[in-house]
Amino acid sequence: MFKVDGTTIHCTRGDAGNIKFTVNNGEYKFAKDDVVTLKVYEKGNVDRVVLQKNVKITEVSTSVIIELTTLDTKIGNVINKPAKYWYEISINDEHTVIGYDDDGTKEFILYPEGGEKL
Repeated sequence: MFKVDGTTIHCTRGDAGNIKFTVNNGEYKFAKDDVVTLKVYEKGNVDRVVLQKNVKITEVSTSVIIELTTLDTKIGNVINKPAKYWYEISINDEHTVIGYDDDGTKEFILYPEGGEKL
């Protein structure tokens, strides 16, 4: 499972998925060579980045797709209950667009993956 519900990202550990990222409902235009960065942090510890994805913009666009692979989402050890992480998305490491704000932290919730087939 991989879904984005508002500003919360839900992902089963080891599943791939895409995040379509826009700013101001598509009013903002990303410039060629901008870099959009998704950082996922250990909950309560913004010094501990557990996942980082950078997307370099190749042409002017109003949206960006942040693609997470199955390897990207195998964060940490195998889990047996959901684990909550914090995340932020920034442009050129200068402007955080989604992150901690008046509504609190933005959550990346990782769910246990299925067991091995016998």
